[in-house]
Amino acid sequence: MIFDVPRVQGWLNQFEPPHRYLAEYLIAKLRYVSLEEVEEWVQREVTGLVGELCAGGQKPAIALFSVAKPFIHEFNQEKEVKPSADSSGRIAHMLRNLERDLPNHIELSPRIESMRQRKVKHIIFVDDFVGTGSRFVKSWRKTVPRAVKSWAALGWCKVWLLSFAAHEVGLKRIERELKAVDRTRIRVKVVIDKSFIRANPSLLQLCVTGGRPSALPRTPLGYGKLCSPIVFQYGCPNNAPGILWNRQNPKGAVKPLFPNRSVPADLFELFGNDHSAASTAEELWLSNQYRLALRYLEDPKALDAKRIELTMLAYLARGRDVVSVRAIMVLSVSEFDEKLRWLVDLGLLHADYSVTRFGSDVLKRGGRKRRRKRVASAEYHDYYPSSFLGFQRNV
Repeated sequence: MIFDVPRVQGWLNQFEPPHRYLAEYLIAKLRYVSLEEVEEWVQREVTGLVGELCAGGQKPAIALFSVAKPFIHEFNQEKEVKPSADSSGRIAHMLRNLERDLPNHIELSPRIESMRQRKVKHIIFVDDFVGTGSRFVKSWRKTVPRAVKSWAALGWCKVWLLSFAAHEVGLKRIERELKAVDRTRIRVKVVIDKSFIRANPSLLQLCVTGGRPSALPRTPLGYGKLCSPIVFQYGCPNNAPGILWNRQNPKGAVKPLFPNRSVPADLFELFGNDHSAASTAEELWLSNQYRLALRYLEDPKALDAKRIELTMLAYLARGRDVVSVRAIMVLSVSEFDEKLRWLVDLGLLHADYSVTRFGSDVLKRGGRKRRRKRVASAEYHDYYPSSFLGFQRNV
């Protein structure tokens, strides 16, 4: 279990009840994305999109780029150019590995002259995370040549954006500020409309105070106040709550689990695993399914087979909409939709995702503890009491 990891235990020990229970819920609900999961996603999404663009035997020229953080501005134009050291460097390496097995009409980070000669029809930008959208917007404005911008504006080439995870506010900003990027050409695995942290007042208060009102942390809700629930194996985004990564907090504040956004090696075991089972009882309780929560605490195996679907059903029964439930579960779009279809197909939800009578009955019955059937034992089959109401029985 996630709470058995020594460094996690040390972080949790900084909190006193009831803040500790909130901290446990927070740490169990985060989505820990492994390096392997990101690379698998990059290969699958890029090859899938390339297959679509090359349908019918076509071979359009395609350019691949990782979204780099702009490091050149008006104050350091003359300085030496440093190699990319952020997550874009890892994405670029993944794309380089993938490019070796792609057709020749697909090129990684081509020069402007090469793009002009090949008459590039599609430009694909690949990123691991979109928070406020600031990085992509600045990268487009400062690193993309004017010629490429004009090609996109005139419709000579199409611009695509692939991202493993993204906040809805960032996607809206990109669409609003960059006319060359159409929303229909943005593909994201995990879309976060509103973080489950922001949707929970108690969790929000924990992030603001760190459980200690006298030691307010800096950047308590993360950059852009997004309270991002995503952590990558190679770094924690600065959009996540400050109590997770900011070690510049005032004296006496909570020491971060991911100091300065780094991920210590003894936390690698968190990544690539689903730890949400540790928060299932709390989620059922928060969705007013008290008996079901207690049943899960008594016997987790009894409900574990479909605990995610059951939790989704519980939140929907409480009146939550689909968008907010998706944010709470921190699932990918495809994962969430698959489980949602399962609930509809089984008759637990109507087509409009409202809970059916059968769904309500399943939640009620799930909270009931099954009575064990007593089997008469030969030892007690012919038992007679020796006394009754104080009178001795004579045999």
